[in-house]
Amino acid sequence: MKSVTKRVYIVDFFLALLGYILFVCQDTISKDLITRYHATQIVFFASLSALLTVVIYTQAKHSWHKIKNASATVHFFRTITMFLAMSGFIYSTFYLPLTTLYAIIFTVPLLITIGAAVFLNEKVSWRRYLATIIGFVGALVAIDPLSADLNEILWVLLLPFLPAASYLIVRKYGQQESLFSFLIYGKLFMLLFSSIFVFYFYKPMPIDDLLINLGSGVLRGFAIIFVINSARHLPSSIFASAQYIQIIAGGIIGYLVFRDIPSLNIYFGCALIIGAGLYIILREAQLGVNIVTSTTRHPTIPIKKD
Repeated sequence: MKSVTKRVYIVDFFLALLGYILFVCQDTISKDLITRYHATQIVFFASLSALLTVVIYTQAKHSWHKIKNASATVHFFRTITMFLAMSGFIYSTFYLPLTTLYAIIFTVPLLITIGAAVFLNEKVSWRRYLATIIGFVGALVAIDPLSADLNEILWVLLLPFLPAASYLIVRKYGQQESLFSFLIYGKLFMLLFSSIFVFYFYKPMPIDDLLINLGSGVLRGFAIIFVINSARHLPSSIFASAQYIQIIAGGIIGYLVFRDIPSLNIYFGCALIIGAGLYIILREAQLGVNIVTSTTRHPTIPIKKD
């Protein structure tokens, strides 16, 4: 029985790794497209194909009944924050390497710890506060906010606050929402919000760019499905470590495609962020708090274990 469980864990872990690598591939495509198109246009077409992907998945699972009682209000406000985060992330890829952006985004669990204490009245031990401080020190080391690269877009440091806010909305108001309601409503509202802007910023796309943009959304849809399903089955200690493959994949793909070479401070700072983030996530698991997938590249969803 144990050997079977181990094999299942191995499969789910590799699916989680694959999902996060697919997110990096989508980010890479977005980083290329942002040199020619507005961020909201990229979000629109990616959300369109991602929605179709999760609709097909929901149909295959015969799970439409699970979204009947969904709270549209929760999904509306949650997706506003995620739309702003995703658009801001894509826009910032024009200026910054992927590894730098990942270092910024990986501060989300640290912000959630503070937000949960302030807005949800959760008790946070001094150990978690210490881990949070260490994580923010790592972020400062990795990001180097005084560098020339960040001078013109210091606002990018605000990006992690958006998915953190999304998570707090879910934690307070959306605990009873099903996985499929997050998938469908999240993509639906993302498509709606981006369509408002795309009519103003739209620029005609050659068919190859359009197909690439739509393809990035398909990658996103599969990434969401892989990651969420893996998180539902894997122990928190195993799943939490998988997301950090993005730093490695982002560094490799960033170099191969854009010739971006991460500096040593990026890796040293990320090591501190990852250590702090893992401690906080594992501590929340011990306290019985639902693990979440929380980045700007996919919805903030409470993961309920099977």
